[in-house]
Amino acid sequence: MPDDTVEEKTETQEIQMTSDPIIPPLEPAPETPPPEEGPKTEKGFWASVKTVLAYRSYSVYLVTSWILGIFGIIMESYLMLFLRDFMLLYIPDPNFVYIAIGLFIVLFMTIELVARFFGGYVGDNYNRKWLSVLTMAISGVGMLILGLSTNIPFLLTGGLIMAGSALVASGSTAYIYEQMPHEHSGLAMGIFQTSSGFGLIGLGLVTYFLAIGISFVATIQLVFLIGSICYFIAAAIRAVFLAPAIPIKRENQAKNRAREFLRQNANALKLLYIILPTFMAVLILDALSDGFYRFVSILYLNEALAFTYGEISLMLIIVLAFSIPLSITVGGFFDKRGSRRAILIVYSVMPITLLLLILAPMFPYWLPSNLVIPVVTAFPILEPLLSTAFIAIAMKRINDILWMTLILTYLRKAMPRSETAKMLSIFMIVIMIAFIITPVPSAFLYTYLGAIPVLTIALTLNLLIIGVLIFTNIEPKPIPEEYKNL
Repeated sequence: MPDDTVEEKTETQEIQMTSDPIIPPLEPAPETPPPEEGPKTEKGFWASVKTVLAYRSYSVYLVTSWILGIFGIIMESYLMLFLRDFMLLYIPDPNFVYIAIGLFIVLFMTIELVARFFGGYVGDNYNRKWLSVLTMAISGVGMLILGLSTNIPFLLTGGLIMAGSALVASGSTAYIYEQMPHEHSGLAMGIFQTSSGFGLIGLGLVTYFLAIGISFVATIQLVFLIGSICYFIAAAIRAVFLAPAIPIKRENQAKNRAREFLRQNANALKLLYIILPTFMAVLILDALSDGFYRFVSILYLNEALAFTYGEISLMLIIVLAFSIPLSITVGGFFDKRGSRRAILIVYSVMPITLLLLILAPMFPYWLPSNLVIPVVTAFPILEPLLSTAFIAIAMKRINDILWMTLILTYLRKAMPRSETAKMLSIFMIVIMIAFIITPVPSAFLYTYLGAIPVLTIALTLNLLIIGVLIFTNIEPKPIPEEYKNL
């Protein structure tokens, strides 16, 4: 699931401002100029960071996003294992468990898809500040129910409430897009992505609760309960400290709300494919690849490669520790060198990670065996870090963070301000339609053939994407005049 679950799969982000002319703007919110390629800024790194953090709402939003990072990692990394262990308590046939998980994910994503469809209109026509507050509050309610779940219907209810938060998520994203300087948007998104590094705290909580003897299902539910309280606190912080939202003036709006809703979404879809046709094709293929990978990767580590929950946590902790500086670096690289080169460099690592994961049973360690044995004998805790699977998971996780940073930066530079929420919403819908295709086929393949066929499909799609990135131009096309003042 992708926090949205960008939640996910990262959340979705936010903005607007006061309509009262007596109250001056609390901070600048510049219009988005046409995207350009090439050098973007000559400022030094720390001067650029200072400029970005001077935007007050951006700083407040950044702090609350740290909470998303702490608990979002639990949904992203442990969801499959949690659903498996939870459903095994209530489903007697183990072979049906993975199919039940696939159906649950499809239902979850279908609700999120419908919510996002309406969410784009909501985000561009209602107060974006309060939409950003609601994003945290609704997610908190969903997480609270997940933490208290004692049966499958209760679990479904919590998951569907969290999926429903997508109704307000695009407006939340549009809010923060406006609260950053355009010339430093790559760096700003890189800093924002460092919130994933706070997942170290969430992983630490899981590791601690497991170490003191709490069962895995109970551990994840306890973390969900703690997370729900933190989400409510974050909602309160946003309500108090975020700047008022900037109203968007529109011309030629239809009086009929339903007709206007359809008109605006149709325009957003047309505009998305006019300015980003090849890039959208790449992201659709990537969503298919990522859907297959995400379903099986953690299950594969735990079941086929026999890594324990604690060892998986250790792997993820090390990965996140390295991801923070890389997120900032790739954002700054995007600002100074342009998009195509940065995207190709980052994505070229993806197929390598999948190939390593496929080969992990044949080559369990990346060090020669004569070196592994003495190291593991002296320091047993290091054994999972010497595994080929760790290198694969680490490279994939870090690259996913960098890839998301580039995607968000790319969209920030290409989208017109007045259509940001709807275009983000339509963008996510298109990606989710591709992603939603994968859980059930993945479940059947994994149940009856194992993980390797699923990972091979993901690898093939990755190689196809590399070909597209090398031989085609993914740069945004100019925005047509008729779409500039919708």
